[in-house]
Amino acid sequence: MGTLRDLQYALQEKIEELRQRDALIDELELELDQKDELIQKLQNELDKYRSVIRPATQQVHKQSVLQEHQRTKRQAISAEPTAFDIHELSHVTLPFYPKSPQ
Repeated sequence: MGTLRDLQYALQEKIEELRQRDALIDELELELDQKDELIQKLQNELDKYRSVIRPATQQVHKQSVLQEHQRTKRQAISAEPTAFDIHELSHVTLPFYPKSPQ
């Protein structure tokens, strides 16, 4: 065994180790609390963005569904020239090409 003085010294070392561990635990708990606060803040911001984005995306989705169901207006191309007056073309004769029944 050791003397009383050796035991007291060993006890002091153990007490100092415990204080260091307690200080480290306190620091880690503080860091954990700060991270919890950050997580909560970010969660609140995310909820805000979701509340704005969901209605907007639902509205866009509804519009796209409505557009799919609506008939699209198509534009046609006329084979007739628009630069000429129909009366000017009345004297023009078109060539005739005979065709066989086949």
